[in-house]
Amino acid sequence: MDSFKLINDFLTFNGRLEKKPFIRRYLIVFVLTYALITIGRAINMPLLVAASSVFVIPQMSLAVRRCHDIGLSWAKTVLVLVGLIIPLVSLVSLVFLCWGKSDPYRNQFG
Repeated sequence: MDSFKLINDFLTFNGRLEKKPFIRRYLIVFVLTYALITIGRAINMPLLVAASSVFVIPQMSLAVRRCHDIGLSWAKTVLVLVGLIIPLVSLVSLVFLCWGKSDPYRNQFG
């Protein structure tokens, strides 16, 4: 697989993302973020912990594309994104994104 395509896949906000690919990709981003934070704290490097914020954009990209697949309006998509920022609400948002039923028909996002 082309590395540019792989990186672009985590950074694009266009299109749709089905349930299983969303879960796999979100787990990759989560594990990388958690690893950076854990290593940064273990070796006392706050800069490394701050560097983990780079993974916010891929998380948002995956969430937006999953919202497109579910068929949510832009307003509901914004609510989901805000929900991902608030700690306890983020769990509810993730459960919704993981178990939300995909729109079986073509919609405005593809």
